[in-house]
Amino acid sequence: MTSRGKRQLGESLEGYAYLLPAGIILIVFWYLPVIISFAMSFGNVTALMPLDEMKFVGARQYQEVLGTAQFQQSLWNTINYAIYSVPLTLVVALAAAMLLNQPIKGRNFWRTIYFLPYITTWVAISIVFTYLFHREYGIGNWLLNIVRVDLLGMREARLEWLFEPRGIWEIILYQPILGEKRGLVPPMWGGMDNIISGPSLSAFCIILTSVWRDAGYYMVIFLAGLQNIDKSLYEAASIDGATGWKRFRHITIPMLSPVTFFLSIISVINALKVFVPQFMMTPTGGPDNTTTPVTMYLYQAGFTGEWKLSYACAVAYVLTVIILALTIVQNKIFAKRVEYGH
Repeated sequence: MTSRGKRQLGESLEGYAYLLPAGIILIVFWYLPVIISFAMSFGNVTALMPLDEMKFVGARQYQEVLGTAQFQQSLWNTINYAIYSVPLTLVVALAAAMLLNQPIKGRNFWRTIYFLPYITTWVAISIVFTYLFHREYGIGNWLLNIVRVDLLGMREARLEWLFEPRGIWEIILYQPILGEKRGLVPPMWGGMDNIISGPSLSAFCIILTSVWRDAGYYMVIFLAGLQNIDKSLYEAASIDGATGWKRFRHITIPMLSPVTFFLSIISVINALKVFVPQFMMTPTGGPDNTTTPVTMYLYQAGFTGEWKLSYACAVAYVLTVIILALTIVQNKIFAKRVEYGH
């Protein structure tokens, strides 16, 4: 071997030596648990059972998961959460980014203020918003009473907020006078009644909490996208007489499509994996289990009650397949509509 070859080999070995500690950590704490949990999903492992006593049961765990009503409800809860939280967060983040992209006084200060919730722990945020939505002392019923009693001259209003199992559209459309109890929306086909009536008011409180926390992070990314748009495009559009709305529609939205595409992908993934706010704000799963996402159902199945670890692993991989499928669908549908400005 030549001296040059020896030097290249030494440099390669040195590089691998630097990568080795991180590689060991990834293998031990990431890849190995993934492999073991996938194998466990085809067995009958419960808590404190040695792995060598595991019996192979094939796809029975997956069949049981897909046929369990509690899992189906948790899946509808998760879908509802994603349907409402993702668009709301993106819209609020884009609006904040456009506002804070203007040459206003104290712009950097307000950018920092908007971003601060994202670096605050979910536990602290959940505790604060649990008190804000308290049915007795929270700000929600206080604001309702201001609108109803002070402005409209109607009688006192009251909602249960985190203890309310009815869907938000059910409350709005089937309960014209807040504070009165009405019947539930008539049962629909399958689980679609959960989509039609919307997330429960309890779940919607959690959605608003997540929007408040995550919008600042998405705002920063939108800001980067806005500042990357060539200003000459706006100048040319203004000369042609384009209004603010037309400039937004035909310049801002298309030029932000790569950023929007990226944020839509990661926000859907994060929404489907949500756990902490539901667990902290409604630790029992909410009224009628209307706030229990798939991840919380996984936790309940695997680490409470009978500690059905194999069943919980099967739930995890069903969720993984769903996330993967939705990500592929999003990529197929929206990737061709992204304009990269070439």
